[in-house]
Amino acid sequence: MARLREAIAAVPSAGRYVIHAEQGSPFPSWGGSGRGSSVTAYGRPVSDTCKEVVDGLVRRTVPRDSLVTITGPWVFTREALTDGLRRIEGRDRDVTGLLEFSESAGLKVRVVLSA
Repeated sequence: MARLREAIAAVPSAGRYVIHAEQGSPFPSWGGSGRGSSVTAYGRPVSDTCKEVVDGLVRRTVPRDSLVTITGPWVFTREALTDGLRRIEGRDRDVTGLLEFSESAGLKVRVVLSA
């Protein structure tokens, strides 16, 4: 979370921040999709079969029509980042990723599907 704080401090006039969670992401840079959302992430529909397993046994096949893999980039408004960092202050060492950050801070993430 220190890097997020550094990014905000480095460019105080920025209204949005693009964060690439993975090196070499095949997704385009921020191009306007998701305007109006405070947090937007690019994702892909899940194409593999997913199984729910309980105690080592397959319980059921999980319908994948509502499942996505979030790969990024992520786009945050300045307000979402600063508010999110304030909300997790003191717990930020336990946060290891952008999804966990968004969930811990109570930020709603809009997912834009990319083929």
